[in-house]
Amino acid sequence: MAVLTECETHLLAMYEQLRENPNVQIFSAKSGQIIEEYGDAREVFRKISILHGISLDNSLQQCSVRFDWFSSHWRIERPGIQLTGEFTIRHLLTSMNVKAPDIEWGETSSERQLYSELRVIDHHPGSGTGTFAALRIKPDMPLPEVWFHDFRVGMFKMDIDYCEYLEALAVTKGTFGWQYLYCDVSLGGSEFRQVAHDLEDMLVVFSELFPEYDYAPLRERLEERLEARR
Repeated sequence: MAVLTECETHLLAMYEQLRENPNVQIFSAKSGQIIEEYGDAREVFRKISILHGISLDNSLQQCSVRFDWFSSHWRIERPGIQLTGEFTIRHLLTSMNVKAPDIEWGETSSERQLYSELRVIDHHPGSGTGTFAALRIKPDMPLPEVWFHDFRVGMFKMDIDYCEYLEALAVTKGTFGWQYLYCDVSLGGSEFRQVAHDLEDMLVVFSELFPEYDYAPLRERLEERLEARR
């Protein structure tokens, strides 16, 4: 039986917190199996180098998750509040083969080129939100950028790396729109009104249901993005 890494342990703990909390309604969930035949993180990174021509920074090996399919689609309802969320995480080697959806996106050649460099690491097939997070993969970029794409609004570079993305996911549990807390956007516009409202509700509800996490950094980020509208 495979020994879980610290990152995998944190993700599984988050998964169980959702599954076991009576206040959370689970639509679908899969805890995932470890794909041991792909080898350890060092071997996975060696394969990525051979198959994709990119030598990823060794610092990412600590968060190289090995799940075949790790997901949850959930909802929390109470008077005046309806929070929903979803995440789908897969083995990094698998994600490297998952290109962004084949759509017409980008008004310039540089935007279209950027879109073609994305490899999906988190998406929402259950809810069909049309959003996904991805790594930007380039041979000269050993520490890939993380991007968030929302078909309704556009594409945004996140100010965190892959490991930090997974850490933030464990805290936010995939609440829809949480990625905007790490994007250079103002959440005061009409297109983000519902997102801002949901993130405010998330911080209130999660502080009660999952008090073992520190939500202060997320509150600061939300306030910064709400202040940007003024």
